[in-house]
Amino acid sequence: MYFRISTRYWWLHIALALLLPYAVSLEADEKVPEFITFTFENDLFVGEDDGYTNGFGVTYGKGPFNQFNNDNLPNWLHWLSKDLYVSTMKNKKRAVAHMFFQRMQTPSDITEPELIIDDVPYVGLLAWQGTLYAWDDRVSDQLSLFLGFVGPVTLAEQTQTFVHNLTGTDEPQGWDNQLQNEPVFKVEAQRIWSLYRSAGTGTQFDILGLWGAGIGNLESATKGGFAIRWGTNLKHSYQAFSLQVDRQINPLSLTPENDFYLFFGGRVGVVFNNILIDGNTFKDSHSVPLEHYQDQVSAGLVWSIGSNAFVFQISSISSSTTIINERDEFGALSFTHRF
Repeated sequence: MYFRISTRYWWLHIALALLLPYAVSLEADEKVPEFITFTFENDLFVGEDDGYTNGFGVTYGKGPFNQFNNDNLPNWLHWLSKDLYVSTMKNKKRAVAHMFFQRMQTPSDITEPELIIDDVPYVGLLAWQGTLYAWDDRVSDQLSLFLGFVGPVTLAEQTQTFVHNLTGTDEPQGWDNQLQNEPVFKVEAQRIWSLYRSAGTGTQFDILGLWGAGIGNLESATKGGFAIRWGTNLKHSYQAFSLQVDRQINPLSLTPENDFYLFFGGRVGVVFNNILIDGNTFKDSHSVPLEHYQDQVSAGLVWSIGSNAFVFQISSISSSTTIINERDEFGALSFTHRF
């Protein structure tokens, strides 16, 4: 009991320690636009409640600016990144985003209190992701660092129970079988290529190439794919595009006008390890065999009006384990406000 009470808001102390020096320095760079994004992901959008079942995220973004420095990055993050390619490439615009997110995974039958051997583990994930952006008219690079925890300390059980009480759905009964507390990390690099963009000043369409690779005990993987978009002012929104809308600020928050686009995209990849499937790294816990070859298909709408922007997206992802053939399907709703 003492452990749970004394650590209930551990994440808030870590967030303040990471970002307080950065927040104090913001007054030195007041003219750079700032953004805040709220994201809600849930498979209830598509009428399901299993696998990757729920996620919340809050992202703070700042940019564009010409160079990373101690005014637009926390001191420790600037020290880590000042000699890396995202900081040293010439003739690039830059931005930064900090995201705090909670995600949860459950087996298909959440009413069963006993361990379900032949289904995915109960997992709660709570983490911070810092992403540095560097881009020009045709190529955008994103370099991210993930730091967080899995286990009861993430309060995933309490969050899912609260959401299900609000929505009138079944109360989850099996969280006693979740992974044990463990710190997690991942370093991830992504690149986006603007391969083609139609001419004109009205509606356009473009084709984006997507690639990314990451390593860590949270997940190690490499994935690549494409996206097709149709809408307005596309050259000003490609740099932060992602098939995972919770991972960064809404890309249209970077545009000066009221704009929109529809998109469809997919990616395939190889996953080498994933703690949500493999279980705890250094402790015994429930796990299932990892499916190394995975794919994702997503479609959605992005729309901005004034200082606000919205994303709605539906995604279908292949099973992350070899013992389940069914795909994970979920929806995501994201709201961004530009200051």
